[in-house]
Amino acid sequence: MQLGIRNLAIQDKTLNVLIQELGDECGRVLELIHQLQLPELQDNQKANILAELIASAIHLNSHCEEDFQNALANELEQLPDLEE
Repeated sequence: MQLGIRNLAIQDKTLNVLIQELGDECGRVLELIHQLQLPELQDNQKANILAELIASAIHLNSHCEEDFQNALANELEQLPDLEE
């Protein structure tokens, strides 16, 4: 389930791509969770789904490391101060 190319309100082009990829991977995780909810899953189907879920979890973990967090923080710092 890819979100496709969409314009995000993000200045940094690299961060824009990373956020889109994050959304795509999160969508994939949701698909896998829904598959695990199907009735009467066979063991080989369950094994395949769980293996893909492990791969997605690893990808999400590596995707959200310090560089990504710093890029988000930098984007946030570029916003004007808003008074509540």
